[in-house]
Amino acid sequence: MGRTLLIAAAGVAATAAVANAQAILTFGFTDVDGSFTASDGSFTGVSNAITSGDVTRLSAPGGTAVFDPGFAGTGASDFSFDIDVMITGAGTADGSGTFTIVDVHGEVLTGNLDGTFTELSPGIVAFNGLLSGVEFNDVSGDGTFDGPTAGSFSTDLPGEAPYDGALVQLFLDGTSGFFDADFTGVSTQVSGVIVPAPASLALLGLGGLAATRRRR
Repeated sequence: MGRTLLIAAAGVAATAAVANAQAILTFGFTDVDGSFTASDGSFTGVSNAITSGDVTRLSAPGGTAVFDPGFAGTGASDFSFDIDVMITGAGTADGSGTFTIVDVHGEVLTGNLDGTFTELSPGIVAFNGLLSGVEFNDVSGDGTFDGPTAGSFSTDLPGEAPYDGALVQLFLDGTSGFFDADFTGVSTQVSGVIVPAPASLALLGLGGLAATRRRR
């Protein structure tokens, strides 16, 4: 595809600290199809034939819902995000939007995201963001989140929904400027972490957490 957009909780410095909060859930998806429309500032990502990932419950009893390549378009399972980008200065922009993960039975994990894009150097843009309003919609009522490939976990998480979380992005694209032109087909990697709410969040230690995730 020539260009790579990496949304990952690794290799980016944290801006604050997680205070009295422990991660209960992580998620990560690779090779998501990223697009940007300059006319309305919309940055979106949708799963495609080669997208893969997982959603992992860290709190006991644990469990991982696995999304291997080919899950998209074969049933209810899906991953997507939609971020409104607003340029605030030279090489800086605010971003706000939502993400959605759907399991094999149509259960939905969704939440809001808000953060700031910063151009570190030409073609390299970092995004530090927080998640809020994260919750499950148990459509089938079975009380589990099930991967289309394998694995599941109970959606009865510690604490009380909605939950908070964190998301970090790195945008690597040497062929275009800073959100100044349309692009499509940009391979996108996404990782996030969720903690009980309310919590004072930051991304300290998030990189190490993501680095231990199982990649497919």
